[in-house]
Amino acid sequence: MIDWLRLRTLPGQLIALFVIVLLISQIINVLLIIGERRLQARSTLYMSAIEKMAERTAHVLAVPGRRPGPDPGNRRGTPVRIEVGPSSAIGRLSEIDCLTAYEKQLGSLLQSRNVQFETVRVCRGEKLGRPDRQSGSVGPRPPISGAGRDGGRTMRPPPPGHRPPPDPRGPPGPGFESLVMSVHLPDGRWVNGITGHYPLENMTPRVFLSTGGMVLVTVLIVIFFARRITRPLTNLAKAADQLGRGGQGVSVKEEGPTDLRSAIAAFNAMQERLTRMIETQRTMLRSVGHDLRTPLTSLRIRAEAMEPEAERAKVIATLDEMKAMMEEILTWAEDASGMEELHRVDLNALLTSLSDDYQDAGRKVTYEDGAAVIVLCRRVSLRRALRNLIDNGLKYGQEVNISLSENDDTVRVCVDDKGPGIPDEDLREVLKPFVRLEASRSKETGGAGLGLSIAQSIIQAHGAELDLRNRASGGLRASFKLPRETQF
Repeated sequence: MIDWLRLRTLPGQLIALFVIVLLISQIINVLLIIGERRLQARSTLYMSAIEKMAERTAHVLAVPGRRPGPDPGNRRGTPVRIEVGPSSAIGRLSEIDCLTAYEKQLGSLLQSRNVQFETVRVCRGEKLGRPDRQSGSVGPRPPISGAGRDGGRTMRPPPPGHRPPPDPRGPPGPGFESLVMSVHLPDGRWVNGITGHYPLENMTPRVFLSTGGMVLVTVLIVIFFARRITRPLTNLAKAADQLGRGGQGVSVKEEGPTDLRSAIAAFNAMQERLTRMIETQRTMLRSVGHDLRTPLTSLRIRAEAMEPEAERAKVIATLDEMKAMMEEILTWAEDASGMEELHRVDLNALLTSLSDDYQDAGRKVTYEDGAAVIVLCRRVSLRRALRNLIDNGLKYGQEVNISLSENDDTVRVCVDDKGPGIPDEDLREVLKPFVRLEASRSKETGGAGLGLSIAQSIIQAHGAELDLRNRASGGLRASFKLPRETQF
């Protein structure tokens, strides 16, 4: 998946938050729209049914003794089934909900047609039961074949136990509602009008399709603008990472929101000041190295002419020690400032070359060669750091084993020796400049206490940390991780 869509990134979290809020608001909006449209559709259907009921009731009274048949005239509108019987069909409903407002409207329509009535009831419910045997049915009964006296076709009653054929449309599905309108006439009869409908029929698919399309378009727009807004922040993070690893400083383009522009401007100014300060230190180190080497060389020449010979040897030894210390200090300062440029290096080949060099010199350094592992590093500086770690292990352990392990993001290098190790409370102290543990690092071993510090500075310039740990099997392990395929 693309990085900016992951929830651990700022664009991903912004998009996820907006999408969640949008979906919740749209769900509420859809429910409100469905409810409103349901009310509108139901009101339209009920008004049409009431008008049809008033018209059919007037027709029943206009033709006494005739069974109600199909709708006369225009058949368009809400279909209403009319039954005439001794009781109201409302009693056959389950979960009855009476509609007082529609009862008043039906009464007004009947009065406008000069229909005399005792009571008007309008209710809705579910599971409408079968009509009583005494009540009328819709339209003429189905004819049964038989010849009359005149040779025409006559109506015959169904035989005993006969069941009507099943309705090919089947029983109504879930959510089906029946509206029953009952008019009690003065002669005791009830005129029942029945109609049914599905509350959400032909309504929700359109609503959900339109809402889903709107959400999709909105999310695409949010993704586009979220990337534009957070892109300067991503560039700022990359530039800060590059500066922290000692890479060449790159000025970040000032874009995005106002507060982000201010942060980028502050970073560019800080980067410029740091680069200028580092360059000043580099120049100073070069000057110090040149200025110190000349008088030390002059003193050595004069010391060689000194008498007696014993004093001359002491002075020359002191000058050599001062020169070695100065070279180590300059080397440490150069490595700490990260003066070397970054290059793509095969770390496996570098470790193989190092182990071969030590083995050629008769030292016990082992490394198992493997596949190529490409990293971005400062080859000369990293080689110096590894040499310092190997020399430190050989000096106190006589045998060193180098190992390399890798995963998708990082590569880990371990340098193990078989020496006495370092007390746990001093593992961090030995990484500081000029720190020497006299218990195990005497002056006879040489050095100014900068070997591990130089290695730490070089590794830190690569964006990593040198980790020192005592091994359970004995000896010291020095390890560090380098990022794979890191882009600066």
